[in-house]
Amino acid sequence: MPIRHHSLGPNQLHDIRDVLMFRIARLATIGDRTGQSRVLREFGLSLGEWRVLGVICARPPATLADIAGELYLDKGQLSRTISILIDNGLVAHSPSAQDRRQTLFEPTAKGRRLHDKVLKFAFTRHSEWMGALSASEQVEFVRLLDKVTATAAQSYDDLFTPQSRQGAEMENPLGRARIVRKPGVPAARAGERKTIGRASARAASS
Repeated sequence: MPIRHHSLGPNQLHDIRDVLMFRIARLATIGDRTGQSRVLREFGLSLGEWRVLGVICARPPATLADIAGELYLDKGQLSRTISILIDNGLVAHSPSAQDRRQTLFEPTAKGRRLHDKVLKFAFTRHSEWMGALSASEQVEFVRLLDKVTATAAQSYDDLFTPQSRQGAEMENPLGRARIVRKPGVPAARAGERKTIGRASARAASS
């Protein structure tokens, strides 16, 4: 791959290859394609399934809103993936004691065992990639990445929050169960109780 100049200052941008999101997208594509190949071949999971399972294992019991907030997936994508994980015996679900309309997701014993195997692989891969940086560079890289991500998340909220509020009003014409989202939470959280309908029905009948 040709070496590009390092500066991303506005006076040094020459073409699309110098734009931050192009660079990040290229890095993500490399990571996704190489990761997908190995995770599917060695563990039988798609990359999307692995990420959803990983989030559920990281913060059990997880609601649909918890998972959507971590991954920024729309509720349709998320529902389909969770259905697959439930059908494969990797994730279990149950109604929340606080709100019976809300579903909680947890890994099964089988799901936890598989998760631990894939996570070990992911940690090794992480170390290999981050090994290109010194210890101090790694700390600074993560700090800067979090800083840029926070700015991007705010832009996401500015773009989608008004739409989600409008959608909530349309779905609740009588003013019942109005959905209020916190900053940083994607629109996938709106109408959470409807999203897992198919997954819950399929699991309940199995």
